[in-house]
Amino acid sequence: MSKLVKLEVITPSKVFYRGKVRLLIARTLEGDEGFMAGHSWACKLLDIGELWILEEDKGSYNDDDFRVAAIAGGFIDVKDSIIIYTDAAEWSEDIDMDRVLSEKAKAEDWLTHETKHDPNEIERARIAIAKAITRMNVAEGGARRKR
Repeated sequence: MSKLVKLEVITPSKVFYRGKVRLLIARTLEGDEGFMAGHSWACKLLDIGELWILEEDKGSYNDDDFRVAAIAGGFIDVKDSIIIYTDAAEWSEDIDMDRVLSEKAKAEDWLTHETKHDPNEIERARIAIAKAITRMNVAEGGARRKR
């Protein structure tokens, strides 16, 4: 039996997830990274992406056994437990696809028609599109499952 590690995912408004897990896969700025019990200490920035959680009651490491959430970046602190701080986190069943598609279209339209070229506004639009794509992937089961 594999070891377990306590995981907490915290947003500004709530504790999104709290439980013991076998494995966590998160998108850091360097790419997808896995974290398990006994992992060396780490504190890393997280990118907008998917959070793959293999809970304690799952016996295999098949993609179908993972719970998947969309997160809006943040950072991960790994010690004896794992804590993720993020601005937003969402399970697939909570994602409103109509809203996501509307937000994505609005940001894409803005980028297409923007003439001022304010770098901050352009970056905000790109972030909105990245969040929308992540949420769309999670709503459809996660990008790893689509391969």
